Amino acid sequence: MNSLTDRLHLSQKMVQLLDAAGCGNVADLAGREAGELHAALLKANEHLQLHSTIPTAEKIATWIDEARELQEDGQTDAYGLVNFEYDPDVLEMIAASPVAVPVSGKSLAAKGVPVTAIPEAILLTAARGDISIRATVKGLKKSKDAVQPATTASSPSSYVNQISFAKRKKEKVNLDRLRSTAEFLDPNIENAFVEDKSKAEDRLSLLRAALPATNRGVAPDSRRYIRGVLHSHPRSVYWGAWFTIACHFFIPAGILAAVALLLKDNGTPSFAWVPEWFLAFPLGVFIWGFLYLTVGYAASCRICGQRCFVPKNCLKNRKAHHIRLLGYVLSLALHIVLFGWFRCTFCGTPVRLKQ
Repeated sequence: MNSLTDRLHLSQKMVQLLDAAGCGNVADLAGREAGELHAALLKANEHLQLHSTIPTAEKIATWIDEARELQEDGQTDAYGLVNFEYDPDVLEMIAASPVAVPVSGKSLAAKGVPVTAIPEAILLTAARGDISIRATVKGLKKSKDAVQPATTASSPSSYVNQISFAKRKKEKVNLDRLRSTAEFLDPNIENAFVEDKSKAEDRLSLLRAALPATNRGVAPDSRRYIRGVLHSHPRSVYWGAWFTIACHFFIPAGILAAVALLLKDNGTPSFAWVPEWFLAFPLGVFIWGFLYLTVGYAASCRICGQRCFVPKNCLKNRKAHHIRLLGYVLSLALHIVLFGWFRCTFCGTPVRLKQ
């Protein structure tokens, strides 16, 4: 509690106003003049609007006199600071308390310790009531192959969890791949590192652009020109496009066929011509819908990760495939089936399905 509130019995708002005027405690108030402090309170209240009326200068003078009397008696602060570091009970408690040593994730990975094997610790600062803590170390074995420290965690019922750090075997160096500097620079000697590097460069170039044979004889500005980065799962995207097209056809056809069959069963003369094989359309909705949910729904762009064949109410890329009355999803699926590449509806990046 503030000393002004405790000793002078002032309201909290008045204490805030005095603090804004430069009087944060009894000593500050004792060193001010009534007229000057009254003007400062008026100015502070214009900005803070804490009080509708400000006490008169005479009332403020009585506060100053009381503050000076308290200052003479040495009662300027209601409460003082307490240093618990020199309390014997606190020192004894700190000495007996458990110590947590942080271990880096790299060290845990080197020892092969899974995260699930580490018990959850108790956050003492957030705990309520009495907590029973038991630090126990048992079963330590000194061995060249394994070290078994015990870690403990305690809740109302404490337990001991043993973690075994097995010694990992060192990986052997493949001596067949070692080359001297002279052998490495000699073009006549086969170099496995150069071969691996060339293979990596070939894979990277294939990821960026299609093979020359793929677009041989095709104009670069044609839709038949395969372009873009290579998709990591081209088959799932291709078949997902087919299943999406099938769903767009079978859903309306299945609804119309089901209505026609119902009207025929009800004896409507104008629908007597409806054949029984129309039942294949409603059944096809379930079949193609299942294939769409298992394959087409999961197909996504390799760059932005957005699902290709799932309608989404958001801003589309200006280069996205779109045919009026067909929408974005069906237009994208048709483009994939016809040309083997597509532009993502959301990021606009060209992605190809062929090497």
